[in-house]
Amino acid sequence: QFFYFIYSTTMAYKDRILTPQQLKKLSEHKYSCSSSSLMDPWLQPWWNWLVSKTPLWLAPNLITIVGLVVNIVTTLILVAYSPEGTSAPPRWTCLLCAFGLFVYQSLDSIDGKQARRTNTSSPLGELFDHGCDSISTVFVALSACISCQLGHYPNWLFFQCFCAISLFYCAHWQTYVSGTLRFGKIDVTEAQFTIMGIHIISFIFGPEFWMTKIFGNLELWSSLCLMTIVCGIWSLSHIFSVVLAGGVGKNGSTVALPIVGFNKNYIILLGITICYFVNFTNFCKIFLHGGSGKNGSSVALPYVGCELRIMPLYFACGIDILLALRYAKVITTEGCGKNGSSVAGTSVLSPSIPLTLVVLPAFIIAQKSPENIFTEHSSLYIVAFGMVAAKVTNKLVIAHMTKAEMEYLDWSLLGPALLFLNQYFNCVVPEIWLLWFTLLWGIQDLIRYCSQVCLEICAHLHIQLFTIPYPAKGAAANNKSHASKSGQTNNHGSKPKGVQTVNQGTNPPLKHKNKKSLSNVNNDVGEDVDAL
Repeated sequence: QFFYFIYSTTMAYKDRILTPQQLKKLSEHKYSCSSSSLMDPWLQPWWNWLVSKTPLWLAPNLITIVGLVVNIVTTLILVAYSPEGTSAPPRWTCLLCAFGLFVYQSLDSIDGKQARRTNTSSPLGELFDHGCDSISTVFVALSACISCQLGHYPNWLFFQCFCAISLFYCAHWQTYVSGTLRFGKIDVTEAQFTIMGIHIISFIFGPEFWMTKIFGNLELWSSLCLMTIVCGIWSLSHIFSVVLAGGVGKNGSTVALPIVGFNKNYIILLGITICYFVNFTNFCKIFLHGGSGKNGSSVALPYVGCELRIMPLYFACGIDILLALRYAKVITTEGCGKNGSSVAGTSVLSPSIPLTLVVLPAFIIAQKSPENIFTEHSSLYIVAFGMVAAKVTNKLVIAHMTKAEMEYLDWSLLGPALLFLNQYFNCVVPEIWLLWFTLLWGIQDLIRYCSQVCLEICAHLHIQLFTIPYPAKGAAANNKSHASKSGQTNNHGSKPKGVQTVNQGTNPPLKHKNKKSLSNVNNDVGEDVDAL
């Protein structure tokens, strides 16, 4: 009966994912990006040299997928030696992870340059790049935590991995709202090289280096809690100012909270808000009064005698809070649709529901598990829920590029739902079985969805996914010269992160406070863009 249920569920998939209207909007999609990254200008010479050595017959999407495979394989080798993040992995595995991340970062930065060289830019590349980045984010965050042996603090491990996943989703959430993907001075590239530095330090000094105790008399938890409270109040003030006075969006969708004609969607949003507040309160209590974990390890936030491996977490928390504040500001105040709505004319808060349906069950299941499923199988747990998060993130990217409303429910949530119901009925099925099912089901669902979407787009645009027409030598030389003169790109047809590109599709141009940055404008269709 179980396998019959799975078979019947698989048969419930749609024959076609994208509608003709969505495919039409996708063809009209214009890439828009702005950035002020500190490291990108310094890395441009390396990327330019690397793409100049790349054969012209090599497809940009193939470059991206090769980098992703290298990143995943090197991370899985590290996970194999320390699946729980508590035992010290061999030093060479940390170096291997740093190398894998460097390869992925470099290839992910030249795929767009290659697309411009070969005149094969298309919206498919942007979608493909984001899809690979959504998967890579999970493995990069997990590898950094294992390299620091963060498994001794399971709640911090959970927080760091799901914070990275959530921030990646929020980056595309603000893109869905504003129509422009934005990178700050400290963003993707800086984060990637920071993680490479963590791996290299673990290789040189050993993973035990992060167990060094420093700041024995400084209680950092108090400053962290104070910063969280202040930032939380600041974010809520902006969110509710828009919710209460935002206006009405396209097709009856609303950005404001209506006094008359209360919509049922706001009942869902209100319930999610209450659940977030309750679970955030419980989350803080765990850090402050957590108790002990496996083999006497502490689950609570260390107050005195802070180990060195906690310091990257404090630094990461500060960066995460700054990114979250920036995303919240864009999401709540810079909607480019009618009356401040999203690119699809929908509520700017609507993408919060799919994210909540991933993160909230993950936290509840981890905390309520009678078998300590997260503590005992932390890597498996992170990857399983990471695949679910990658699926909903890809749906958000497609919703942005096709200017369509995002569906709240998804088949990838089947695994988390079964884990949740199993706990509700006192674990009639071993949780580890359902966790493996969640992983396998999430992987096949993600692969099936991405494959079908890519094939539908390829058929619509009359292109191939991993092969490109090999140009004549004269055309190749002209393309190469044009790419070097018109400015190097970081993705399939996109401008470098230091240059702003204004969306000239169906959306009105966005207003920017920095007038000087608007002097360099590119109207080409972008295909890929660097993400987390």
